[in-house]
Amino acid sequence: MKTIQRTYKVKENDTIKGVAETYGLEIQELIAYHNKRAPSHDQIRKRIPDFLREIILPTEGYILKDGKEVWANPNIEEPNNLNKPFTGKLLHQPFSKDLCYGVLKTIKSTNKEQTIKYETSVRFYPKDQDGSYYVSIDITSKTYINDKEANLIADEMALSCTEVLYPLVLKIDKNVQLIEIQNHGQILNRWEKQKKTKLKYFEGEIAKNYFQRFEETLIDESLCLHYLKNDWFLYLYFNKIYRTYFPDSKQKDEIITFPIIPNTASVEFKVNTSAKIFNKNSRLRIDTKGICNDKRSKQELEQKQFFSTLFLDKPSTKGKFRTIYFLKPNNHKIESAFLECSLELNKSKYVSISISEIDSNLESENKRHPKLIKHQHENKKSFWRSIFS
Repeated sequence: MKTIQRTYKVKENDTIKGVAETYGLEIQELIAYHNKRAPSHDQIRKRIPDFLREIILPTEGYILKDGKEVWANPNIEEPNNLNKPFTGKLLHQPFSKDLCYGVLKTIKSTNKEQTIKYETSVRFYPKDQDGSYYVSIDITSKTYINDKEANLIADEMALSCTEVLYPLVLKIDKNVQLIEIQNHGQILNRWEKQKKTKLKYFEGEIAKNYFQRFEETLIDESLCLHYLKNDWFLYLYFNKIYRTYFPDSKQKDEIITFPIIPNTASVEFKVNTSAKIFNKNSRLRIDTKGICNDKRSKQELEQKQFFSTLFLDKPSTKGKFRTIYFLKPNNHKIESAFLECSLELNKSKYVSISISEIDSNLESENKRHPKLIKHQHENKKSFWRSIFS
């Protein structure tokens, strides 16, 4: 396991108790901290697995308390507290290396909790001769649901469909906002080649209907892009962080939406954003937080209505939204990001997604990102509809 986080290299005869004592940490706190950030196959239970090479540690100078990093020395100012407001235009800078991230999604509803973990690679391309920007995204690991490989038919079918999307090449603007799917034709080619095999593996009417609905969405490029924009990773990664920031006193509230409830209109939130720059290392922190501003009632949201029919004067559903970004000092690439959103419905709903940069185990030449982006000027929509009809 390779990671850019602070780690301890495991030695022969090491024990988790000994490592925890060396760094002044509680054993269970260290295990929980490591497991939250490590891939499923590198988890620690009661002892250090024989194959484990590194244990993820908290940032130097911090201890762990209730799962959070706490500054250890009360007599010295915490470095992360020494910051100043960032104002002005935040630009997305060119970057030549691939960025690799560990992704953790958490979904909570009343007493149920589900986690989804995987690793992804992101490659930005230089501006081309037409002035266009592109980015390629690929899934580089297995997807783990509740720390296990998918073992339910519904989960297996969903992952089987999703895999044809990657590598996914997207056209973006200079502010890193999604414009269109650049390799839509290639994705449809993959689906056409794999569909028969998938239908043979997942037998039955339910699977047939599921794949048919997926195909209908896939063929319609605009609809496919709509669903991709609602993917929580893409939503967080291509959020509107590259823009102009004003002093806190002049930063106005804004209305955003987030797809916390599937198969209905995204929920509206009223938020405020601030940007800070750390004196110690010039890293940037972008912090957005706010409350539910949706006009739909609890019942309407639970029934997945697309708009309110009650014409309320003010929002009646309580909810919270927050994102936090840490950006690298020189090129302003995302180092880590976190999003959480909650709604107080009859069955409470909470989702979160965290991404953090990791070292990739893949050699550059083994990655599936295209080396060059080829333009697709011709309109193939009618062609693909005739193929799949």
